[in-house]
This record gives sequence, structure tokens and C-alpha cells, in this order.
Amino acid sequence: MGRKLKSGAGAGTPGVPESPTWQIIRSLATAEADASRLLEMYYWTREPGIVEMIRAYLALPEQSQRHLNGFLIGNQPQAIATAIDQQGRLILSGGDPASPPKGQRR
Repeated sequence: MGRKLKSGAGAGTPGVPESPTWQIIRSLATAEADASRLLEMYYWTREPGIVEMIRAYLALPEQSQRHLNGFLIGNQPQAIATAIDQQGRLILSGGDPASPPKGQRR
């Protein structure tokens, strides 16, 4: 008697469609992907909190993502100042990091 394969586990088995996960694994394993980019992605996933941050970003409305992208790309990272206002909102500014926006606290 043959072993039964789990659904999607028939990678390379005639007549059994590959799952999207298997397709990704196959492309990574067969050098269809750039190895240096794969290694870089792995290192990024090792950063504490990065996965949660990515999930939070992806949960933002599309317009908010565009605004945040434009702000982050349009400023030097070291020049971005942050503050929390009295309502608990995060305030980002592209000015001098030493001086938070007027009426705001760090």
C-alpha cells in the first residue's frame, strides 16, 4: 500500500496540482530566485518586531500606506522626528529631530 500525500504535498506528482507554497519553495530551491535577496529577506525576518511591523503596515488603509511611503522616502531617516500628542497619536515630522512639533511631547 502506498503512502497518502497531504493536500498540496504532491509536488512533482503527475496529476496532483502544486500548492502556492510548494511553488514558492520550488522557485527558491531551483535558483529561480536571487540567492542574495533570499538571504537578505531571511536576515530581515530575524529583526525583533519586524514581522509585527509589516503586518501593521499591511493592515493600514491603502491611502495611509501611500502617505507613509511618501513621507519615509522623502526624508532622511535620521532627520525624522516623532512625538505622541495628548490623544495618543503618533506625529511624524521631517524637520530637526531635536525639536518636536509645536505643542507636542516626545
